[in-house]
Amino acid sequence: MIKAYLGVDVGSVSTNLVIMDENGQLLASSYLRTNGRPIQTVQEGIQALGRELAQEVNIMGCGTTGSARYLTSMIIGADVVKNEITAHAIAASHEIENVHTIIEIGGQDSKIIILRGGVVTDFAMNTV
Repeated sequence: MIKAYLGVDVGSVSTNLVIMDENGQLLASSYLRTNGRPIQTVQEGIQALGRELAQEVNIMGCGTTGSARYLTSMIIGADVVKNEITAHAIAASHEIENVHTIIEIGGQDSKIIILRGGVVTDFAMNTV
């Protein structure tokens, strides 16, 4: 059985789930419209991941982010709950060496994140 990790990002527009192995290789992913039903969508996403997996996995840890990160953490028993700013910064720094600027256009808000040496030094979000 493969040791794996579950990541869930529940936003106002979409719910994104991934299962990755210990080496960071993607094993399964799911993109669903949230449609104002975060709990049901997470449940559907987990079922979709199960159907996509080629073999059984042992989930060693779970993390959540997004506007419904706290609710989602209760549903899946998350080990880690991170805000979107932190999640974007870590992911971008992992994928792009010396990244300085991240712009994210979301369903509820938009963000600009400034990094120096992989550390968030400033960020701003639009307000309604």
